Amino acid sequence: MTEKQISHDRQQLINKNQEIERRQNFTDKEAAAYLRISQVTLWRERKKGKISFRRAASKIIYTQADLDNYLQSTKRDAFACAA
Repeated sequence: MTEKQISHDRQQLINKNQEIERRQNFTDKEAAAYLRISQVTLWRERKKGKISFRRAASKIIYTQADLDNYLQSTKRDAFACAA
């Protein structure tokens, strides 16, 4: 693979990530990519009730606010260093 092809592939990946981050509603696959977790982990967290979702017919939809709330709820403060 040439350097030009690698650069092109890298740019496509960057563009795809930016597109995902601009979205307001997400599918399972897109939500997992946005959170940078696997789809299995997303399913487990949803099943535990940690991630809110909506159901549109047979589709599961996540809003960006739901995903951001999940991220905020999992935030941990760093431990203070003993001086």
